[in-house]
Amino acid sequence: MPRIPALTTAAAPPASQPMLKAVHKKLGMVPNLIKTFAHSPAVLKYYLTGSEALGGGALPATLREQIALVTAGANGCDYCASAHTLIGKGAGLTAP
Repeated sequence: MPRIPALTTAAAPPASQPMLKAVHKKLGMVPNLIKTFAHSPAVLKYYLTGSEALGGGALPATLREQIALVTAGANGCDYCASAHTLIGKGAGLTAP
């Protein structure tokens, strides 16, 4: 059970709301991790800015998601595996 509740866009601080709306527009939903970061607009901005910067690197999205899935498996993190399975499908990954 999470210790910090995930926020809805309406319940988030006003400075977090546009960022949550942008994530929803991009993904069609807002992952719980991002909803939790929304408690602090500074944390949410830091995470989204860092993710965007890394997304512009040399590795293609499919490879980044494959790495994230292997890491989730190694860490035994079902949440990460689920999230990156969904993101991977959006990036073009298919099941083996």
